[in-house]
Amino acid sequence: MLDKGRVLKVEGDMASIEVASSAACAGCGACQKAPSGKMLLEAENPVGAKAGDMVGVEISSAARVLGPFIVFGIPIVLFIIGIVAGSLISENAGIALGLIFLLASSIFIKLIDRYASKQKKFRNRIIRVEGKHES
Repeated sequence: MLDKGRVLKVEGDMASIEVASSAACAGCGACQKAPSGKMLLEAENPVGAKAGDMVGVEISSAARVLGPFIVFGIPIVLFIIGIVAGSLISENAGIALGLIFLLASSIFIKLIDRYASKQKKFRNRIIRVEGKHES
């Protein structure tokens, strides 16, 4: 998927980009938001874009497909596993274990995020500069 945005800052070979929320993801809330209300994302910068440049960004299809499952699916699955496992002991244990597994899912998601951020297939990438930096 291609998107357009404005480079906010560049650090090494990565850039922070502000893009308008698409209709598909406007209500999700999983992405960081800029003060302007637009989405913030990190992207590789092989084209040498500078802060202020308008750029074309290729959104990682792997992150787009797996992201919602990781953010929403894993907590639900772990919550259900906790409830089922705990309910073998008692109803209260089922509720407690379900909540514990739900909280533990945040740690699991953080570990997945660390791993994914190091994998090239999960990274967004700037593919072109569409408007030059304003001096």
